[in-house]
Amino acid sequence: MRQCRAKAGLEAFETCRLLWHGPREAVQDYADALLRILGTSLPKGPLIHDLRAEERSFDEEWLLARSGALQHDDHCSATFLLRARLLLYLRRPVGWLAAELVQRMDAMTERNHIK
Repeated sequence: MRQCRAKAGLEAFETCRLLWHGPREAVQDYADALLRILGTSLPKGPLIHDLRAEERSFDEEWLLARSGALQHDDHCSATFLLRARLLLYLRRPVGWLAAELVQRMDAMTERNHIK
């Protein structure tokens, strides 16, 4: 029984361990990993619409709200959003991936403005 419970959370932690890269690593790797973890963390997985869709899903709004909170250093809101939807053992890896993704996206945007 103990192994079953431990293996349930292994994928999220393993993914985070594999993604411990420098700031130059691709943003896409972090986005893919975040969606992969959310696919196993949320009851039905995240609903992500096509870019051309006129509306956003609840999951898309949640991800954008979390990203916005991180960009504005609003750690209370970012933490609240994690706690509202994720089990305790998933909050740290999902939070870390989201924070790393936002940080890399911001760095990429800054580099593009400098060029």
